[in-house]
Amino acid sequence: MHRFIQMISILSSRSAAIRYTACTITVCVLAATPAPVQPAAAAGAQPVVQAGHTAAEPALPPSPEVRETVNGYPEAAVEEPAEAERVSSAQAPRKREYYEQRGEIVWEVPSAGQVIALTFDDGPDPVQTAQILNELKKYGAKATFFAVGKRAERFPELIKREIAEGHEVGNHTYSHPFLTSNRTTDEIRDEITAAQKVLKSITGKSPTLFRPPGGYYHERLVHASLSEGCLPVMWSWHQDTEDWKSPPVSKIVNKVLSNAREGDIVLFHDYVKGSSNTVAAIKQILPELQKRGYRFVTVSELITLRGSTSGVSKPANPK
Repeated sequence: MHRFIQMISILSSRSAAIRYTACTITVCVLAATPAPVQPAAAAGAQPVVQAGHTAAEPALPPSPEVRETVNGYPEAAVEEPAEAERVSSAQAPRKREYYEQRGEIVWEVPSAGQVIALTFDDGPDPVQTAQILNELKKYGAKATFFAVGKRAERFPELIKREIAEGHEVGNHTYSHPFLTSNRTTDEIRDEITAAQKVLKSITGKSPTLFRPPGGYYHERLVHASLSEGCLPVMWSWHQDTEDWKSPPVSKIVNKVLSNAREGDIVLFHDYVKGSSNTVAAIKQILPELQKRGYRFVTVSELITLRGSTSGVSKPANPK
């Protein structure tokens, strides 16, 4: 009986050992089995955002098919710049103060006297430009007209009249494209050069000022402009009348009169498709500013009066 009990004990121990071994083998097999491969992301899933871009910002340049229209001018298709130019354009844009301190771009010219520069873009126009010239003449006011080359070709007599009446003519490109950093250097230079040739053929002199459409500026544009002998000129940020949007006359008038400061450069347009509001606003602005003691000068004359290329201009007290 004793031996029988001993044999049962031995068999139980062996059974437990077999069960332990089996469990161990099972665990090893499970551990060695590779994890199942995850299926590919379904269509429409959120894409991985590239470094330097947000989810809302496309990593690729805009399609060359996209076109814009500003004040009746169709914008030329934007071509992707060459590799070297893309690298240059990818650098952080320089701030306004950098160009002002170097004297490479002018926004305004703080000065001791009550002078202000009225500027007109996008012309000439046989109706609006002529009417603006008539109003300027009444007050002995001088202005700067940033002309589009292809419009100057159509209306050269207006360019000649501007010069004859003591005004200044600047370069506003040949066909009015936005010269953003997506443009190649050749495209930028060609637009400036073409307008220079047209305006020189009319006036006998090459313009010395350049205003880029839309106010876009970057290192390559500045260099291209300066290499053509043109100083880039913007406008006082508080004196953008946005008259190209055809706002009410009162809004244009209030914008200028409420913000008038010494050394300002005011932005108007002497060609606004389907609108004469700028002309109507000028009729109110000129006598009021003159009453306050302002003298109207060209941008080039304004620059000669500057005491500094930087700083904020001061508002003059109305008289």
